[in-house]
Amino acid sequence: MSESGKNIVIDLVYTWVNGDDPDYIKVHNQYANTPKDLNPERIRDTYKMLKHSIRSAEKHLAWFRNIFIVTARPQVPVWLNIDHPRIKVIHHDEIIDEEYLPTFNPNCIESFLHKIPGLAEHFLYINDDFLFGSKTNLEDFMPEGKYRVFNTLMGENLGWRIYDGKNDVIGLGIIEHTPLFIKKAYWKKMTELFPDKQHQTRVNKFRQPDDLMTYKLFRYYMLKYQRHISKPINIWDLLKINTFHKIMNKLSYQQKEIKKLEDKRPKFYCLNDDQRDNPNPKVIELVKDFLTRNYPEKSQFEK
Repeated sequence: MSESGKNIVIDLVYTWVNGDDPDYIKVHNQYANTPKDLNPERIRDTYKMLKHSIRSAEKHLAWFRNIFIVTARPQVPVWLNIDHPRIKVIHHDEIIDEEYLPTFNPNCIESFLHKIPGLAEHFLYINDDFLFGSKTNLEDFMPEGKYRVFNTLMGENLGWRIYDGKNDVIGLGIIEHTPLFIKKAYWKKMTELFPDKQHQTRVNKFRQPDDLMTYKLFRYYMLKYQRHISKPINIWDLLKINTFHKIMNKLSYQQKEIKKLEDKRPKFYCLNDDQRDNPNPKVIELVKDFLTRNYPEKSQFEK
């Protein structure tokens, strides 16, 4: 039966971690072996992005059912109303095989998303630093019943653009930092394409250059095996609705780019923490003001 994109149930899935939790930091640091493993950008929660992302989703998406937040046990966002019937906190040990735990590798965690209990067959996977800036419709992800694939330049499907160590290419943030609209059955099949490499990725406690990168692998799977129901978007059309913004420490640049972002109000965008280990306090204040100004109202999912 063909899918029309109408009357389908869609959930939102976030991955999140509280990098300020001393117990989590202790375990994290016990397993870290390299300076990259200790990169604070990957775990800190300076801007409470998840809270603002959920506010933005409630404001601009009217078509999702439940929100699932995947995190390490026993973490729960302190501001979250866990009694809300549409919020589900899923800890890693509920979906990830014990042999891979604990894990700090997003490529491992994401490869198990299809195992979330109660998850709808279709879901929108969102990193916690992705936000929505204006009204976003289901058709932005599933036009004419097809699955939109964002992460290409001109609709290409290049197998060597999957991370494989030797043939890796530089990632392009402007096309790779987008929400992913996923059919659960396809995500599962994706994880079965290269079982040995998938296992090695899951074994890696931290993200590695030769990991199977889930967002790249899903693009590859959809355009190779489900091309007839995929609709790749070229980079020029993507830039009309998506913005990738790096939060860096030069205040004057950030002021200019945040103003451009606020004027553009893209359907969705990423605020990527790239402030290294010494964030500029004035930039922190600037970004927090932007978030508060654009998402001032508590969502129904907050205490």
